[in-house]
Amino acid sequence: MKGLFEQKEFTAILSLLLLVGCSKKPENLIEEWKNEGWSYVTTHGKKGKVQRTGSLRSDEAQSVEASWVESGNRKTKVYHQDNYHYAVLRFFKEDEDEFVVVLKKRK
Repeated sequence: MKGLFEQKEFTAILSLLLLVGCSKKPENLIEEWKNEGWSYVTTHGKKGKVQRTGSLRSDEAQSVEASWVESGNRKTKVYHQDNYHYAVLRFFKEDEDEFVVVLKKRK
């Protein structure tokens, strides 16, 4: 039981580190995920110069919410994880707007 707790704790810390990750070119980050078996679904928001990146995914949640900011207004879309797991790559821009790239992987 202790090992399971430590594994969940490690996963939570790793997810947090990914969430506040350094800036990367969107194309390079997407390609890394594709190399791990993920496929591109769509982009929400307007692409631009990226300051920092983050990601969101869950193998256990029933759905994953993508949220982005356009002209200071937050927008969201929910992806239900019925047949696929979804990952949301977040890109934080210099103008404080955000765009996201949604990827999927068959369960």
